[in-house]
Amino acid sequence: MDFSDWHAARARALFTVLAERHALRTRGADAGPDYLELELPVQYGLRIALKLVWARDLLLIRSALFTAEFHLDADAEAEAKFIETLEGLVTGEIRLHLFYWPRARRPYKTLLQRAEGPGEDATWRTVYTWFRWLPWSPIAREDVFVNAPAAHLRVVGHA
Repeated sequence: MDFSDWHAARARALFTVLAERHALRTRGADAGPDYLELELPVQYGLRIALKLVWARDLLLIRSALFTAEFHLDADAEAEAKFIETLEGLVTGEIRLHLFYWPRARRPYKTLLQRAEGPGEDATWRTVYTWFRWLPWSPIAREDVFVNAPAAHLRVVGHA
């Protein structure tokens, strides 16, 4: 097993453990010597589809609303930040603050934000910024997305 095989195996194990920790189904695993992609489709506990990607020295979380990149060679804490961000997205601790052009369906900028402080007095600190165009583009509308299990998907047990 060469070095890149070891990294691919580590990435596959990391993605699988994170999905299992939150009881999420996974789909597909495209692997090459330097690439691995695992999809977390929309399901109970996840209201937005996510893709987890490992590409050489890069870990990514992708969705239709943003892409978060974590560079393993430039940041010794990149893997820990990747795990923390993914878990925050799944648990709802991290929200997505979305900015749209006037008629756009997809945002041009997304802020991943974590609450600091108690309850409703909490302030939102940006932990990651993603933008498709210039970050100072005019804002037509804003939206906030927080992952949470959908109320209509609650599992009801039998007596």
